[in-house]
Amino acid sequence: MIEPVDIERVEPREDHWLRLWFSNGAIKDVDMTDVISDGEVFEPIRNSDEIFAQVRVNPETGTIEWPGDVDLDPLVLYGAFEPADGKPMRRRVIREPDPATA
Repeated sequence: MIEPVDIERVEPREDHWLRLWFSNGAIKDVDMTDVISDGEVFEPIRNSDEIFAQVRVNPETGTIEWPGDVDLDPLVLYGAFEPADGKPMRRRVIREPDPATA
């Protein structure tokens, strides 16, 4: 069984990468390039670094969102699943989960 994980903090990085702090203590960098490359809903995010940088954590849903109600599944961002379109996301582990919370 896959344990739920929330995102507690997000920091936009260069080249459409995000640094994500998860509720189990893990920290991962996630490349959003492929995720935002398609679809009308992502157009403002992919075309404006200023809008990309407006990413924030919604404390009620435990995931990230952008203006316009664009949000993503935290388990996909974490790496428990890949996006529905089948394109794997590039991730870098900065810190492994804390065994006490994982």
